[in-house]
Amino acid sequence: MRNLEEILRLMEIKRQLLRGIEDATQEMLACRREELPEQVKERQRFIDELERQDAALRELCAAEENGPAVWDAAMSRGDAGALEGALAEVYAAAQQQRAVMSRLRESEAQAMRRMKLEQDQLLEKIKSTNQGSAAKAARFYSAGAAGGGGSSRLGRA
Repeated sequence: MRNLEEILRLMEIKRQLLRGIEDATQEMLACRREELPEQVKERQRFIDELERQDAALRELCAAEENGPAVWDAAMSRGDAGALEGALAEVYAAAQQQRAVMSRLRESEAQAMRRMKLEQDQLLEKIKSTNQGSAAKAARFYSAGAAGGGGSSRLGRA
């Protein structure tokens, strides 16, 4: 395999990016509500970079004489026992990524639950604010102001 070192380097970068996504996701679980949008952005930056590295890896694998087999090994597909040499190394690196991804799935589910909870709490806060006496007075005032310049029957009486 001509590009084994480069493929393994990209695989390690992907593993580190997955760890970054995992860390950012964990931060989303523990941070204050105000910090949540920044954590989401940070996580997205890792995801965007991971996609770029994945495209570079796909291109590098395609340049190999046995490109589909290299790509399958890089995606941890196939029978590990049947692989040997460079393909076994690539497969082992893919297994390290898989370990991070399996942990990430649970963290991601927890983060989505937290974001849903925060969203529900904000919605309840908005509803309660809109039902308060100040909100009712504001609606009454704006309805009266929208009525315009004294053309009501009481105004002419």
